[in-house]
Amino acid sequence: MNNWKITSVICLVLGSLTINSVAFAHGTEKHGKTATADVQMKILHDMMPMFSVASAKLEAALEKGAAAEAEVEAGKIIAAVPDLKKSKPHKNAKQRKMFVEQAISLGTATTTTVTLAKSGDFAGAKAAYKKIEKACATCHAKFRD
Repeated sequence: MNNWKITSVICLVLGSLTINSVAFAHGTEKHGKTATADVQMKILHDMMPMFSVASAKLEAALEKGAAAEAEVEAGKIIAAVPDLKKSKPHKNAKQRKMFVEQAISLGTATTTTVTLAKSGDFAGAKAAYKKIEKACATCHAKFRD
């Protein structure tokens, strides 16, 4: 019975040391991230599905010749561009300037697309929409995991 108690205490002590050693070895570092970067990364992750949905709805609105619908969906993309420009990409983070340029390109292409749709030039709007797709594809190829 006494051996059982000693064995239990030794296991508890060794287990505690093992767990604490891992915690002590890890420390309190945040792997280069700050609270602001974490918040901005969450914003980036949250906006990506919105971009996809809004882009698909924008394309559908252009196909239908529905300028008002196109404006609403384009507005969602344009409104998110400032947060996109503040974000840090998943990979090639040292090329952040290019990342920001891609975000600007996305905003410009979206603005051009909706301007053409509102003027009734749906052929031109569809051509401009291709630049939105290109901006997304280029950015994802270069900066996404």
